[in-house]
Amino acid sequence: MLNKERVILMSKMASYEEKEGRKNHLVLGYFRGDYVWFQLLKSVIYGTVAFGIIFAMYIFYDFEIFMMDIYKMDLLEFGKSVLEKYLFSIGIYCIISYAVYSYRYAKVKSSVRLYQSNLRKLSSMYEKT
Repeated sequence: MLNKERVILMSKMASYEEKEGRKNHLVLGYFRGDYVWFQLLKSVIYGTVAFGIIFAMYIFYDFEIFMMDIYKMDLLEFGKSVLEKYLFSIGIYCIISYAVYSYRYAKVKSSVRLYQSNLRKLSSMYEKT
């Protein structure tokens, strides 16, 4: 005989497994520190690429003026200023990424705990019958 509560619980669990379950189990394959560190490394790489593209667009926007002023400017000071801006932008991006990926890991962990709780509840429903 079908139990209405079991069917509802099993459909919720099947929906979770289909949508979020696979992705969540991949995330939980890492320790928290390893997951966050790997995501920060990817963020630094993507941030560097984005900074390079934005810097190139800035230079090429007024390339003629830049080429005329290149002989007048102190290149070492220009390089230091670009490096400071790069480090500042990457630092802010890493802080934001750390917060986001730590939150995502905690959210995934709590959703997997809820799934495991539902598994225990389903198992106890089967034991009662």
